[in-house]
Amino acid sequence: MILPGTLHFCAGWGRGVSGRDIFGGVRVVVLTPLDINKKEFRRSLRGYSCEEVDEFLAQLLKDYTQVFRENQELRERILYLEAELERFNRLENTLKETLVMAQKAAEEARENARQEAEALLKQAEARAQSMIAQARNKAAEIERYQASLEARVRSFKARWRSFLLAQLELLEGEEQAAPAGEGLDEAGEGSSEGGGPAGGEQAFGEQGI
Repeated sequence: MILPGTLHFCAGWGRGVSGRDIFGGVRVVVLTPLDINKKEFRRSLRGYSCEEVDEFLAQLLKDYTQVFRENQELRERILYLEAELERFNRLENTLKETLVMAQKAAEEARENARQEAEALLKQAEARAQSMIAQARNKAAEIERYQASLEARVRSFKARWRSFLLAQLELLEGEEQAAPAGEGLDEAGEGSSEGGGPAGGEQAFGEQGI
């Protein structure tokens, strides 16, 4: 089988050939334009016409030079594409790694945000519970103070009522005692007019009592 872009010759033709390549794990001989140009044939009595051979070699050299150049360009193109493919593969791997890192960072950010939100919610709940407890304690303190004030007011009212009742009883007692005193005075005056000083002194003594 003849591979594209190569020429294969018998053992005698392969001597002194500098171009070699490997295809499918098999080492094959690849002629270069310089090999064809430098190739010399031994003359013999029954050999081919030198002019025809030279003409054929010249045409072969021309065509093969073009094919060889195209082959070299294709190889360079392949090497370039392989390098580009390798570069794109590295870029793809880098993008994949970057994407994975970005996803991981996003997940970590979401998790941190969730934990922070939970912490803030717990703090808010704790502050609310503390404020509620303080409000309840304050309300209880106000209720106790109000109850104390009411007890003091009741005590004051009771004492004031007792004082007023005592004063009222005292006034009533004085009012009841006033008519009896006036009768004694009248009796004393009558005794002093009819009985002399002794009756007056006795009345005065009784009034003093």
